[in-house]
Amino acid sequence: MKNIKLSHTLKSYSIVFLVGIFIGCICRLLDYCSLDSLWGFSSIQTLLGFWIITNTIIVLLSTSNKCAGISSFLYMFGMTLSFYGLQAILGMFIPLFSGGFRKSLFILFTLLSILCAIAAFVLYYWNKDNVLSSLLYSLPVGALVAETIAISFYFLEHHTFLFQLLMDIIGAVVFSVLFFKKVKHRKLYIIGIALSSLVFYLIFPW
Repeated sequence: MKNIKLSHTLKSYSIVFLVGIFIGCICRLLDYCSLDSLWGFSSIQTLLGFWIITNTIIVLLSTSNKCAGISSFLYMFGMTLSFYGLQAILGMFIPLFSGGFRKSLFILFTLLSILCAIAAFVLYYWNKDNVLSSLLYSLPVGALVAETIAISFYFLEHHTFLFQLLMDIIGAVVFSVLFFKKVKHRKLYIIGIALSSLVFYLIFPW
């Protein structure tokens, strides 16, 4: 990861946008999978964990606040464009994808892409050597922990979303260890994870 960096250049932004388009197509094609399967592949993009992990990686690879914000937006917008665009195209041939281009959802997720860009811009400040950076590092981990708890209950009751559960667990463990090595105020970082986990668990309608 150290050798891969996102920069404030047209080439870098173009690559991020194309990656977003590719991931969006994959997510749309996964709709072929059963809704009630153990792994829950058709619902990967419907949960927060997927967005948190991928956008956190973007922030980690970025070289500035502006780069993180723009890259996050282009990635999310590319996903949104291909996800709903591919549905409209496939819907002309495959009944499963019928319904045309869902303009309202496209606009909604485009607006959410802007919010993700703002979040990425702010999170990049974790590179500053101060108390705030320790709290910023705790936020993605706390969100993943909260979703892990929620998905665990859902999995035990409905026996699905195993892929999302494993993804959240792995993401939470990897980021928590990685960030623990980076932070200067480790006690504050741990407290931040606990508090943000509680807040995210309470505010989202899992």
